[in-house]
Amino acid sequence: MKKIKLEILLMTALCFVFACGCASSKGAKRVKYDNGLTSIFRNDKNSMAASVAVYVRVGAVDEKPEQAGLSHFLEHLMFKGSKNYPGDELSRRVENMGGYINAATSSEYTMYYIDVQRDGVEEAVKMLADTMQNPLFPADDVDRERKVVIEEIQRYFDNPHAVLGEIFSANLYRQSALRNSVIGNEKVISSIPRDEIYNYFRTHYIPQKMTVVVSGNFDKSAIEKLVAKTFGNFEVRPSPQEPLLFEEAQPGEAIVKKGKVEVGYMFFGFLGPDASSDDIFAADLAMHALGGGKSSRLYRVLKEEKQLVYSIGSSFQTMKGTGAVFISAVFDPANYEKVKDEINVQIQNMLDNGISEEELERANVSMRTAWSFSFEKPFNIGYAYGIWQLMGRPEIAEQYLSKMNALKIIDAQNFLKKYYSRENVVSAALLPEEK
Repeated sequence: MKKIKLEILLMTALCFVFACGCASSKGAKRVKYDNGLTSIFRNDKNSMAASVAVYVRVGAVDEKPEQAGLSHFLEHLMFKGSKNYPGDELSRRVENMGGYINAATSSEYTMYYIDVQRDGVEEAVKMLADTMQNPLFPADDVDRERKVVIEEIQRYFDNPHAVLGEIFSANLYRQSALRNSVIGNEKVISSIPRDEIYNYFRTHYIPQKMTVVVSGNFDKSAIEKLVAKTFGNFEVRPSPQEPLLFEEAQPGEAIVKKGKVEVGYMFFGFLGPDASSDDIFAADLAMHALGGGKSSRLYRVLKEEKQLVYSIGSSFQTMKGTGAVFISAVFDPANYEKVKDEINVQIQNMLDNGISEEELERANVSMRTAWSFSFEKPFNIGYAYGIWQLMGRPEIAEQYLSKMNALKIIDAQNFLKKYYSRENVVSAALLPEEK
């Protein structure tokens, strides 16, 4: 299954149905059930397909050290059979419907989804509901999947970017649970008892932490009733303690590791706003102008003009907790110090002088294009609604473009003034071992 990070959108207004609170806007309906579960329905009769997804607000941030990687491991186990779909019954049924089933884990959430034709939506809802409520975790499958996940961990750490990402995150996030590794710990996965896996499921897979999203072409009335009958009746259990997701800025550090690589790799960044702040939009703008494609400053100066890097780019990672600016570069190891210095120079230049009208327009065009393309598939639409629901800002799925279009030139500069300090920058580099 996939290991992912997050980012995208949703809506709001008020009515009452099924003895639940619900809201609708632009064809999307949001329903809050008595057990705390939220569902979102986004119907599109012009679509050829549909997507049913369950987002659970549990991830690496919820793990104790002795549980490192348990969210990811549990994600692998959830499709190994449930009460009404034992063994590989679930995956076979999805395949027979011509559908696609998958799951993914991140720092802050885990998601499960089935993409199907219109006629398969009802069955997809039933399958996911039974999986979320009645997983079996057969002992043989648990032990078999241990080996699969351990192999995945080993492959993961063969990737220089992955190794560097772990080092970078652990040094950028020093206080909060955001420093936890999503992929996990081989020793934990090989030895954690089945009972502890089941207890972790019981603790976190509760309706208060779940969002069900149905998007695409489906029978709206029938599916709304089915979700209410299944997910809406999940047992309410006590909510676990929320993890610490927020960081205070601290003095930065430059970490250099040596490894079996032929070129240099570097992550460079600093803390930014959390999802509750409208500064996230200015962050997207600033990072697009700085390192979002071949027209960006970092690419033009460091790659084309000074030829210091083989590749470079920047982005802002929006999180429910403290977000972060990430700049990644691949370069000749001899250029390590020059690359690091030049990145700071370009950020400082933007902080001092702002961005141009051309950069603002280019960023807006790029954002609008990416947004338009992403909303062509039911899964992507559902993902946007689900993620922003989990982040506590459901309205952003409908407002993201208008928020971006409202930005002015000064906003990118103000973002850097508020969050960037050369003293707080964290960098992590992986360089070749000495010969």
